[in-house]
Amino acid sequence: MTWSRSDAQLQIGTATIEGGVVTHLEPLAPGPDPALPSRRPRLLSPQKRVGDRLETVTWDAAIREIGDRMRALKAQGSETAMLAGPRMGTDSYASVRAVATQFAMGPACLYSHLADHGGPWIRAAELVVGHPVALQADVARAHYAVVFGANQSVAGWGPLQVAPGLDTELALARKVKSTKLIAASAVKTLLASSADQFLSIRPGTELWFLLGMTRHILDNSWRDVQYTDDWTLGLPELVTALAPWTVDRCADICGVPAGDLGGVALKFSRAAMAVAHLGYAGLRGPHPTLAAWASLVLHAVTANLLRPGAIYENRGVGPTQALLTSLGSDKAPRVGGMPMLLAQASAHHLPDRILTPGHGQVRGLLALTADPATELCGSRVEAALRALDLLVVVDTAATATTALAHFVLPTLCPFEREDVRLLDTVAHPRREAAYTPALEAAPGEARSTDRILKDLYGTQRPAFKSAFGPHVRLKAGLVVSGETSAWFDKALSDTPARSLAALKEKPWDGGDVDRATWRLSFPDNRFRLLPAPIADALARLEAPRLGPGQTHWLQTSLVRDSLLSHVDRADDLDPGAGLHPDSGFADGELVTVSTRAGSVRARVRLDAGVRPDAVDLPAGYAVAVARLVPDDVLDPFVGTPAWDGLGCSITR
Repeated sequence: MTWSRSDAQLQIGTATIEGGVVTHLEPLAPGPDPALPSRRPRLLSPQKRVGDRLETVTWDAAIREIGDRMRALKAQGSETAMLAGPRMGTDSYASVRAVATQFAMGPACLYSHLADHGGPWIRAAELVVGHPVALQADVARAHYAVVFGANQSVAGWGPLQVAPGLDTELALARKVKSTKLIAASAVKTLLASSADQFLSIRPGTELWFLLGMTRHILDNSWRDVQYTDDWTLGLPELVTALAPWTVDRCADICGVPAGDLGGVALKFSRAAMAVAHLGYAGLRGPHPTLAAWASLVLHAVTANLLRPGAIYENRGVGPTQALLTSLGSDKAPRVGGMPMLLAQASAHHLPDRILTPGHGQVRGLLALTADPATELCGSRVEAALRALDLLVVVDTAATATTALAHFVLPTLCPFEREDVRLLDTVAHPRREAAYTPALEAAPGEARSTDRILKDLYGTQRPAFKSAFGPHVRLKAGLVVSGETSAWFDKALSDTPARSLAALKEKPWDGGDVDRATWRLSFPDNRFRLLPAPIADALARLEAPRLGPGQTHWLQTSLVRDSLLSHVDRADDLDPGAGLHPDSGFADGELVTVSTRAGSVRARVRLDAGVRPDAVDLPAGYAVAVARLVPDDVLDPFVGTPAWDGLGCSITR
């Protein structure tokens, strides 16, 4: 069968359903499809703004003038920052050079969307396990799986979990060993439709669902006594901290019967192997790091943390994990009042850094496959971008940000560049590494982002100081001034993959990850159930409430297609505002959706799978959803805004 949205006819993919279970899902590839309008035209040559228009220039002229302007800003006491967009995560060479560039350039800072794409999960793991790591959910091996967001069939199993084929493996587990799948989401998605139990929770309330489960397990003495006594610290303090969050109160916040929430807690605690998986939507609420921590604590008290069929750690193929561990938050520079996570600052701090005068003010920005005009939340984004003395956009196609840029530099798509899969091996269920050659010729004069960064760094003078220390600065200077492929080859020499040349001959496959491997970074080798920063935040936690005049809860993170980002979609592709048929609005009716941050207009798309008190308006399409998201309240751990769970009103 083919699942599609009747309003905009957005074909999601082709599913095979047997006995009510999705046994295979083939999502649409990012390429052209008759159901989708044409995508944006490619950028083919460097451009420079002259007056109110962009004119074509040579690469030499563009690099030289951008370098001159960067040095001039530095001489004035200002900074040129880099913003790495979500698509940089698929470009290993450029990612390494971007991080090395900020180390080598001194106070210059790398901003990214890690805060929106798994940052809370990494930070929570650092607080509980001791090092920043993307722990994986072993959904296919579990006997009982609770999936939050329930949109994994379309959006993938992330954040930070690359699991191709997991849908098929889960379907097989449900057949062979009767694995139970519980889906919790504000919208009844394709995956949720096939679940054994669907719980329609309010947007952004995953935290309270997890708190209610943990409290109920502890109240009824369902915890694993030996595991918690031997491997955890802080259980008495955790019990005290959870006192306000009874199962009845949490169920009321989530909008589900207390018996359903309590029943899930009981079955989770009794399963031989159980996992609660937070998808993209599970980490986009008002308290994402607390939600990630609550998930880890739930797994800890039931002996499902760092175990097969539950939550496990993939150490990666080579020295990747050692590198990540060395980038701990405790000694990292602070941006926006919080430490950088894996040497990256939250992109949502940028408008404030641009608009606040003083020494070190950001006056220049390199947007690397990023579209801050569309992707950043709040009402000050456009004003901040217009206030820049230098805005350079490195991208594949025209965006809202290229319309404001002083320079636009064309870069390559994934199929047009070579790459090495090494950095993301910690997010895979298998130990493997691979080399991918360029499959298509570069269009026009487009260059790799890796080369563009190298050329720009060549125009700068070496920094004398670095926020990361002189030794890191010197080593980073060697990396950023050389060929990235040579450093990947050096890194591979200490791995079973041996070398880049060997990978070009044949990908290395080391089989499944050892899911029973333990590794904690605390000297006593025990999990921290209630780290001090979490305890402070939990003590201030309040139940969400609708504001005056607000009638619905906003859900923005459940995308409706498998395209990589909004850049792959046409500008006029309107997903529609998903409302329940009992909302009182007509299908196709034009409405205004408003939050305290702003308002947007959208067409109603009636959907019986949407909660009556929710509106499903996904970000990344034609509607500028980011205008609805406030930028004055960010997650205090990693700087994530509340994309889901915002109170809103809907008017004709």
